[in-house]
Amino acid sequence: MGGDSASVDMISSAILNPLAKEEILASFKGPQYRVSGFSEQSFLKSEQLEKRRKEMENLVGGGGTIWFTSSADESATWAIRGLLSTNSKKGNKIEVKEDAHITLINAAKRYGGDSGETVLIAASAMDLETGRILDIKNWNSKILERTDTPKIILDARGTIGRISLSEISKYADAIIFDSESFGGPIGIGALWIRHGVRIEPLIEGSGQEKGRRGGTVPVGLVNAFVKVAIHLEEIRIQNCKLWDHLHGELESSIIQHGGEIYGIDEERASGITCLSIPGPPAEIFLQNLEQRGFIASPSSGCMATAGKPSHVLTSMGVERENALRAIRISLHPNTTNEILSKLIYAIVN
Repeated sequence: MGGDSASVDMISSAILNPLAKEEILASFKGPQYRVSGFSEQSFLKSEQLEKRRKEMENLVGGGGTIWFTSSADESATWAIRGLLSTNSKKGNKIEVKEDAHITLINAAKRYGGDSGETVLIAASAMDLETGRILDIKNWNSKILERTDTPKIILDARGTIGRISLSEISKYADAIIFDSESFGGPIGIGALWIRHGVRIEPLIEGSGQEKGRRGGTVPVGLVNAFVKVAIHLEEIRIQNCKLWDHLHGELESSIIQHGGEIYGIDEERASGITCLSIPGPPAEIFLQNLEQRGFIASPSSGCMATAGKPSHVLTSMGVERENALRAIRISLHPNTTNEILSKLIYAIVN
């Protein structure tokens, strides 16, 4: 983050959780062993990986298997391509909710078609821009009213430590997880697949991950990812109460100064605020914030460099100019009242 600046959007810029740092450093000690080898050390590594897999499966619930990937983007692409391959006899139509993560939208455009039945339907369990939570039960009921039991893919980026994962797994055939949005390491992700659901490999290899994904699994990153995820679930209710308090103060101040909070009338995950203040576009606003010691992010995230507004906000009916001014704040749990006061002052001035 550099200098004395502090991140006020942990979804895009988070300090590595101490538990993650501990596991990553431990993985650098001594020789590295592949989990697919025949030595005793390789066998122990393999046992460790399977233990972490089981821990993550228990955390998600719902009766499924976890496969570790290099990122949530890989997980999303694998879910689309892998499930499409096994259902192609019925058709190749893919329906993606308009406010879903852009990776799902792009993958569906590339690999989907317009023949036969709708075989895949995908959505974000929580949109990262505003924190709005998908009413999964109602959404699922409407799907079953008009389609013939398609496979359901839910993108759960940013949900770990914020909402109940067991609720998501009740209605999904595949769930996509990231690591970096909650202080886990970059370079690791996961894909949950319900038991009994067939999926073709995305990466062919030499039998790693039980033949489902080729490539050497980075066990140190897996350890870090899973340990932080378990820890955050244990303190989820505590963190959410703190976030609700902090963001309540933040949002009240924004509204009092003529600003707007997007998604304020809908159910949202704790700790995420998408706002805009009358004035310059997000790029200029964020530069001014950084000069005052705070690093936030535009609501459009990775699309910001293309100068495009968030597709999530435009799908909500937000005008383009307002969407281009929108920024996201997702405070860290250890944010103090002093930091919050300084942040509010920097935003409204």
